[in-house]
Amino acid sequence: MTFTKPVLELKDLATLLARSPETIRKDLHRNPSAVPPRLIISGTRLLRWRAVDVDTWLAQRVEGGSHV
Repeated sequence: MTFTKPVLELKDLATLLARSPETIRKDLHRNPSAVPPRLIISGTRLLRWRAVDVDTWLAQRVEGGSHV
């Protein structure tokens, strides 16, 4: 069961990860593996993430979590 919205905005992801939006923006460029895979909507520069991708990414990084 997921407790997140189907699509997360930058502020939602920042809250979930307990990081600042600025740090997430920087990591998108300098260390992409430090953030979940981004949802790319062609023709826009919106920063969005699918909740299912965030849940999977988090599960892979939690000690003892399942490895997909």
